[in-house]
Amino acid sequence: MSEAVKWDRGQNIKRITALLSVCTALPIHSHNDYLQDAPLFTALDVGILSVEADVWLRDGQLYVAHTEGDIDTSKTFQSLYLQPILDIIEGKRDSVTKISVDSPLQLLIDFKSNGDQSYGPVLQALSPLRDAGHLTTFKDGQLVQGAVTAVGTGNTPLDKVLAATPRDLFYDAHIQDINDTPPAEGVAWGPEIAPLASANFPDVNGILGEAYTFITGNVMGSTHDKLIDLIGTAHSKNMKSRFYGAQDRDGVYLEFLRDGSDYINADRLEYVKDLILNNS
Repeated sequence: MSEAVKWDRGQNIKRITALLSVCTALPIHSHNDYLQDAPLFTALDVGILSVEADVWLRDGQLYVAHTEGDIDTSKTFQSLYLQPILDIIEGKRDSVTKISVDSPLQLLIDFKSNGDQSYGPVLQALSPLRDAGHLTTFKDGQLVQGAVTAVGTGNTPLDKVLAATPRDLFYDAHIQDINDTPPAEGVAWGPEIAPLASANFPDVNGILGEAYTFITGNVMGSTHDKLIDLIGTAHSKNMKSRFYGAQDRDGVYLEFLRDGSDYINADRLEYVKDLILNNS
């Protein structure tokens, strides 16, 4: 582990406690948010400002669904997320947690269909937020924070993200690659390309680590070291970190929290909120 990313559990606990004391937002990402009782609003009611929508392109329309076979034509990206977000920002709809430049929403858009075909329609769908000046934007070498930071994951085409000028749809980088694999020749990773870097936790944990977690509910020391290194690398590039696919165990969530990860990927939002508050 490099000197730059040495672990300080005490400092990370202090960081999280300070975060919880000064703002409403919690270090939680609402995974598959559209499966909550009230998409977007369940997360906002809990104090979560990072949500994920799986987006499918069919007949020119963007639908939100877990699989293509689950598509319900009444559940569009526009109706479930984009219009409610715009209404909340502009004060036309009430929300427990406000969305603003001071408390921005991270909107993770999981491209499920072909990325090249979906990219244009997703950009177009973001137009109302863009036209109103609410999107975080990279332009003329400046990254300007907006009320909403749109981040593409899944099949999002990195080459199109890199080519966009100005850029207001960003990329979810692979956290295991950001140290050694640049996004393009002569280009370095940073928040102007990828404000978020993620990994499938079983890939980090490994077979033995997964077995250990299943049996004990906790994380092996070797996995802890890997987490510290990956999180530290992301933070050194001013990128936030997230790990998905983890076993639903308290010990794993608390390890993410204490090791300094910016988000706990969660489905049980109230439960994980209480877990964080009771252990901070």
